[in-house]
Amino acid sequence: MTLSTATIPELERLHQQASHWQSLAPRERMDYLQAMKSLARRHASEWVNLACQIKGIDPQGGWAGEEWTTGPLGLILKLDHYLYALRHEAVPPVPRWRSAPTGQAIAEILPRNWQERLLWFGVKAEVWMQANQPPSQGSAYRNPPPPGVAVVLGAGNITSLCLADALYQLVAANRVALLKMNPLLAPLTDCFRKICAPLIEAGFLEIVEGDAALGEALCHHPLTQHIHITGSHHTYNRLVWGETAAEQAIRKARQQRQLTKPITAELGNVTPLLMVPGEWTEAELIYQARQVASALVHNASFNCIGAQILVTAAGWPQREAFLTALKAQLQEIPPRPAYYPGAIARYESFLADYPQATVLSPAVEGTIPWTLIEGLTPTANPRIFQEEVFCGLLAEVQLPVNDAATYLATAVPFVNERLWGTLGCSLIIDPRTEAAHSEALEQAIAQLRYGSIAINAWVSLAYGLGCTPWGAFPGHTPAAIGSGVGVVHNSFLFDYPEKAVVRVPFQLAVTPPWFYGHRSLPQLAQAVMNIYTGNPLAWFSLLTAAMRG
Repeated sequence: MTLSTATIPELERLHQQASHWQSLAPRERMDYLQAMKSLARRHASEWVNLACQIKGIDPQGGWAGEEWTTGPLGLILKLDHYLYALRHEAVPPVPRWRSAPTGQAIAEILPRNWQERLLWFGVKAEVWMQANQPPSQGSAYRNPPPPGVAVVLGAGNITSLCLADALYQLVAANRVALLKMNPLLAPLTDCFRKICAPLIEAGFLEIVEGDAALGEALCHHPLTQHIHITGSHHTYNRLVWGETAAEQAIRKARQQRQLTKPITAELGNVTPLLMVPGEWTEAELIYQARQVASALVHNASFNCIGAQILVTAAGWPQREAFLTALKAQLQEIPPRPAYYPGAIARYESFLADYPQATVLSPAVEGTIPWTLIEGLTPTANPRIFQEEVFCGLLAEVQLPVNDAATYLATAVPFVNERLWGTLGCSLIIDPRTEAAHSEALEQAIAQLRYGSIAINAWVSLAYGLGCTPWGAFPGHTPAAIGSGVGVVHNSFLFDYPEKAVVRVPFQLAVTPPWFYGHRSLPQLAQAVMNIYTGNPLAWFSLLTAAMRG
């Protein structure tokens, strides 16, 4: 008997409860999620301390704020959005609809209310629907899939990510779920089981630990109906097409998958930041340099949307000033522990291919220094355009243009056609340039083939909000999987989302929570968690933390 046909008790228990989960009306599921929200707040300190141990972070130091925002706060925000959807019978009302220049329906989903207007300081989020598809919601409730189990293969970087993926299967896809923890995050398993106890005790969720062999067995098991992966396209190809590159090529040529079950996946990206040329003040240059630096150094750059390609205009008069400001920012930031397996070898391999790179921080054992490659052209060694770096290395490519209109017309096809992946991108544009080129900007947003686009922010914000769909731009196939297929989060339960667009003022009055060096990020995160778990007095703490940041 092989593992794939062996009795796996966790799958058996879930299989027995799959029909029961689908029999619950949306409002009947709310108690489980409400209890989880309270438990996430109760165990938040334990969660953060364990995450800091895994990543080599001082739990009382400045970097710990990242673990508060992307850990328990990230989960609580997603739970709150899902509760909103369930409260409205899986068809949550959209605050406003409008049409894109292409005729596509656009749902403006954030802010929903006065609370979110205060919390998000001018941030707005919208979801573009796929062309020629209805703007429908909640089809998994109107036409539920056959009762079954979804296996979620968890990621090993952002700690709330695996729980969010499992929740999506339960709430949006209407399936019970088994979450297999990434071995790197295994120390969090017991904490997560405590937070998810309401769902686990009811038989709707299981959390297990194990190696790659267990993951493969779970995926091939006859009781598994659906699979979701967050990780590498290499992992996806090994699972779907075979262990070796040669076997994968043969199977793809024959269109003979070794795993034929439905699979959704989020598989990374070569993430661009498009810097639209304009005339910026010195304060704006420094602010945006800090924004780009933050997109590189967050989580030691072990992010699927960590900054990788900075797209500038060669004729931008302030290009050199901006790069000087960026280098000054990175030189001030200490290198971080390279906790992710294989990162140092990968960094050294890229450094060998790009010897002109400038190392901007001191060499410290067990870390990767912040590194910038300047002055690449679109015809440079394409490896940096086609392979995810997943470490603290940023490359600048200059396009042969001078003005904003020509830049937008050139940059969009460059990132669409030359860079690997379609998960997310950022576009930075000052309000004066935006006002002068508003039509060209909207055309660029419409043409960008990315699942998430952030205007004047690092695109991780689209992930962190918890309400917008998160996943690759539609169109990838199993044989050419790219950044993946399907979405997660998507708390408005849209059936046919194409892309999320998050719009942020060019320069916020307070330090954004995704900026490195925020002086009160743990306090800010805890205040927001307290607000979302029913403590209105936390607004004062939030205001204090925001002003101190």
